[in-house]
Amino acid sequence: MRKFLMRAALTAALTAAITAPALAAEQQINIFFPFDNASCATWGKYANNRAIRQQYEFWILGFVSGYNYANPARQVPTGTLPVGDQLYAYLDAYCHDNPNSSVIGGAFRLIEQFRETTVAPKPPAAPAKKEAPKAAPPAAVK
Repeated sequence: MRKFLMRAALTAALTAAITAPALAAEQQINIFFPFDNASCATWGKYANNRAIRQQYEFWILGFVSGYNYANPARQVPTGTLPVGDQLYAYLDAYCHDNPNSSVIGGAFRLIEQFRETTVAPKPPAAPAKKEAPKAAPPAAVK
């Protein structure tokens, strides 16, 4: 189970990192979702199944991590996302308001709600190049 969750989180992170450039180019975006169905209707069916809801939660956290990896200037800060019962309530409300949407749409809404524009760190300054000492002119040949 743990391997599955780690694999799901890694898949979500890599997917977000790979698809971010596609967003800018307005190309088709392929999002890999490891469960049978990401619809809000399916989410609602698992209202009393905490184990399955946790799997969706882990996917969303991985998806947001992938978004952060691909967007260093627009981060969702650590500790700002709802988790556990708060996340489930958020998704319940999102799916209630958007019954034809998906949990993936809820993940995008979370990102939009919690991301912040940050100043990207400057790359380290390159060390100054030292000039090579000038060689003495060759001795004149007599």
